[in-house]
Amino acid sequence: MPHSELLAEYDAVLPSLVRHGEEMRTALEGWLREDETLKLHSVTLRLKSRASLARKLARPDRTYARLWDVTDLVGLRVITYFEDGVDRVGKLVEARLAVDFHHSIDKRASRDAARFGYRSLHYVCRIGGPLPADARYEIQARTLLEHAWAEIEHDLGYKSRDAVPDPVRRRLNRLAGLLELADQEFVAIRRELHDYAAALPTMIASADEVPLDALSLRSLLDCAEARELDDGIARGLGKTLGDEPFYPDYLARMLGASGIASIGVARAGLVRHRRAILAMVAPYFAFAASTWRLSPDGMARILRGYSLFFLAHATVLEAPALGINKVERLAHLYRELDYPDNASEAQRVASRLVDAFRDITA
Repeated sequence: MPHSELLAEYDAVLPSLVRHGEEMRTALEGWLREDETLKLHSVTLRLKSRASLARKLARPDRTYARLWDVTDLVGLRVITYFEDGVDRVGKLVEARLAVDFHHSIDKRASRDAARFGYRSLHYVCRIGGPLPADARYEIQARTLLEHAWAEIEHDLGYKSRDAVPDPVRRRLNRLAGLLELADQEFVAIRRELHDYAAALPTMIASADEVPLDALSLRSLLDCAEARELDDGIARGLGKTLGDEPFYPDYLARMLGASGIASIGVARAGLVRHRRAILAMVAPYFAFAASTWRLSPDGMARILRGYSLFFLAHATVLEAPALGINKVERLAHLYRELDYPDNASEAQRVASRLVDAFRDITA
C-alpha cells in the first residue's frame, strides 16, 4: 500500500488511538498500583507522530503492507525503581492483556551489544474494541536507570556501535556496566534492609547494643518503657495516643545528636529520666505555644515517640550543673537539627528552654 494511503488511514484512526491509549494507560496503572509493594515510578503514554510514522514508512530496510504492521503507533512505558519490579510488571501484563508473543521480546535477555546496555521488557499487545483485529500497541517495562540510559543514548543520536568512535564506545560500554551493577545493588540493598528490619525484634530482645537508626527506632517505639511514657504524656495533655510516630528521621537524628546511640541506652534513659520527661511536657508546650504556636489544643492525637523527644532534652541537660553550660549543650543540639544557619536563634531557643526546665533539671 502506498505510504500516502497508510498515513491517511493513520489520520483517520488517530482519535480512536488517543482515546484507547489513555484508557489502556489508566487501566494498566490502576492494576499496577494495586500491588503496594511494587515501587512504580510512572506509566506514560506515547503516540507516534505523523512525521515519525512517515520516516519509519520510508526506511529502505523495512516494508509495511498495512498500517498495523507498525506495532508502535501507541506505546505505554512502565518505569519501576527496582530491577525485580520489571518482572512483576511482565507477569501482570501477561495475565491481564492479549499479548502477541510472536512480536514481543525480552531485550534484557537478548541484549544487542550495539545498543550499549539498552534493556527493557518489550510487549506487543492487541488493542481490541472497534479497531481492526490486527491493531496492536507496545508496552515497555524498564527500571529508572535503564530509562535514563535510553533517553541519554537517544539524545546522543547513535544507534549503531559502528557509528561511534572506538574510544567513545569503550566509555559507553563501561557506563552501561556501571548502571547494570547499580540496578542490581539497589535490589540487594533493599533486600538487606528488609532482612535487617525483620530481625530487629529478636536482636533487641537478646542484646541492648543494637545501633539506633530509623529502622531500629520503630522497634524502640514499641518497647514497654516508651509506650508507658507516651501514654502518660498523652493523658497529661488530655489527649489520646495515636499510632503515627513522631517524625522518625528527625527523632533518630535528635537522639543521635544527644549522644543516645543504641536501643539499650535509650531504654535505660527512659527509666532513669522518667520523672523529668513527664515534668517537661507542660513547660515545653507552654514555650512552644508562645514561640511556634505549637499547642496540644490543635492536635487530634499525640504522636508516639514524644517520650524520646523529651529524653533527648533530659539527656542533654543532665550535666553539667551550671546553667550556662546547659544552654550551650542544648543550643548545639538545636544548631544540629533546626537552625544550622542561625546560631543566634538556636541560642535563644536553648536559653528559653533551659529557663523553662530550670526546676526540673536543677
